[in-house]
Amino acid sequence: MRDTKYRLETLYLYGYKRVEEHLSAMAARGWRLESVGAWLWKYRRAEPAKVHYAVAYIQNVSQFNPGPTEQQQTLEELCAAAGWKKVADWFQMQIYCSEAENPVPLETEEALRLEAVHRSMKRNFLPANILCLLFSLVMLGLFVRTLIVDPLHILESNTGLLIGPLWLLLAVVLLITLAHYGLWYRRSAKSVAQGGPCADPGDIRWVNRVSYAFLILWTALYLLTYLVHGLPGPAVYFALHMLIICLMILLLRKITALLRRMKASFGLNLALTLLADVVLAVVLVGGLNIAAIKGGWFSRETGETYLYLEETWDTSPMDLPLTVSDLTGEAYSHTRRYEYDRGSILVSRRSCRETVREGEERSHLNYEITIPLRWLYPLVLEDALAPGESEVFGEIAWEAVPAAPWGAEAAYRKRLGGEAVDDWLLVFPDRLVSVSPDRELTPEQMALVGERLKTA
Repeated sequence: MRDTKYRLETLYLYGYKRVEEHLSAMAARGWRLESVGAWLWKYRRAEPAKVHYAVAYIQNVSQFNPGPTEQQQTLEELCAAAGWKKVADWFQMQIYCSEAENPVPLETEEALRLEAVHRSMKRNFLPANILCLLFSLVMLGLFVRTLIVDPLHILESNTGLLIGPLWLLLAVVLLITLAHYGLWYRRSAKSVAQGGPCADPGDIRWVNRVSYAFLILWTALYLLTYLVHGLPGPAVYFALHMLIICLMILLLRKITALLRRMKASFGLNLALTLLADVVLAVVLVGGLNIAAIKGGWFSRETGETYLYLEETWDTSPMDLPLTVSDLTGEAYSHTRRYEYDRGSILVSRRSCRETVREGEERSHLNYEITIPLRWLYPLVLEDALAPGESEVFGEIAWEAVPAAPWGAEAAYRKRLGGEAVDDWLLVFPDRLVSVSPDRELTPEQMALVGERLKTA
């Protein structure tokens, strides 16, 4: 039987009544609060008992202080004399407990309690949450603007689809939380001015619970989209990135605690913690990115390779829907193939690239298969045919060409600076196929391209 357990609590820093009630209920079930961490509250098993909990607020408390402040020490001495034992602190909130039948209340003046709570909120809660709200609103605004101006940039990216709703979720949670505190403070100030107690803040823990549930489900869906498409690399990268962030937070808290035990000054502790944050980010996140790039996490496995004339070639090339050998009917001594799946659950993009070599001759073949949901098909086609501008080649445009040789509904050829090049866009009922061979194709080869790729 475990003697300790950790809980992800959804309590609010200013909801002192809910904290006191919750901890008393936990003690009645045989669990006493031991410490408060970055996310988790630690409890230790004990005999079920009736334990009273009370909280007080001290404004000038910081995790970077070399030790308890003079105000904290004075408060602990006064509380100990009244039968209250210090249990833990949660930012500016100081948590005490007493097993006395009728302990002396920590706060007797409601006006002083309200003032202490509000000073503490202005120290940590309000500035941080207001800044986060402003940042989330800016990011949400950029997301909405992109969705209006260039919707495919969002719709064809699983990451874009993931992040946008998360910014909305964060903004909504922060708005509710700040509004709830503001209303509670106004009601409490009015009640105290009339000689009454602070208002009951109510219980809005459901906001955090709903947001956590949405976050878990939304993230699971994001990871599932990659796993369903046989791409564990991006899913593993995302999961490891989240774990690294959690590990960094844990390590930074340990470093801060160590410096505090070493009696480092506030400024030194803060500076070294920030330095450690930068170093850990560079080492851990940078290392993960290097591993992902070198390991080819965002492309399908290519298997074993070998070197020939200082180039890497595949020992056993992967299967692709269409290859250079299919077009030429020739076998090649050296082959290198890549396949990338990008896009999203709304717009799938499968990119294939092959390079072959025989003696001194090399050939290339690139193509991409785009399969959007039916309601997005017109938008994807319009975007694919949109004219552009290149600094090197000048105007980029698409010219309609006969589709019959390809077996497609429509076909287009790219023109760079007015000159036709061997880049083709084929339109099929459920997909678009862009093909970039390195040579002019015969009608037979065009027919083979269309036949292979319209069902790949």
